[in-house]
Amino acid sequence: MSPRLALAALLAAALAPAALLTAGPASAHAIVDLQGTPAYASQTSTISLELQHGCLANQVGIDTVVVYVEKSYRSVEPGAVDGWKVSVKRTSDKTRKITYTLTGTRPSFNTPTYFPLTIGWPSKPGVYGLPVKQKCDSEVNVWDVPDGPATANQPSPPLYPLPRVKVLKAR
Repeated sequence: MSPRLALAALLAAALAPAALLTAGPASAHAIVDLQGTPAYASQTSTISLELQHGCLANQVGIDTVVVYVEKSYRSVEPGAVDGWKVSVKRTSDKTRKITYTLTGTRPSFNTPTYFPLTIGWPSKPGVYGLPVKQKCDSEVNVWDVPDGPATANQPSPPLYPLPRVKVLKAR
């Protein structure tokens, strides 16, 4: 190894722990769990949407969750969650707006909350997003920023990454 490459390797090893400490990971995410079943174009499967905890600023649990399912998805059927009421409405652009509203005891700040959705996947393979809005009293977090590589003005991942699903070619 040349002295220049050896020095570069030594510097990278020395700086790696500092980079991990200063990298600002997102504080939480809206997470799509396919539950071990791939998403195939034109097929249907049940997923779980996980919100890891309540809102950071006011440190209280979630009281409202809204999931926006664009018209490219063939269908969506929200599952029941104990202590939550669910409604589905269509917006003017044919997006389905699924709203879960707390009716029971508010989950504590650090409690993950899971929302099942049966999804009719789009007809074409690709990567599709499910924007999510989380509300805790007056604080609102919107998980809608496409995750991607870091840029000069945006570290990766973004603070409010868009939950996305890779839909595979129909089998």
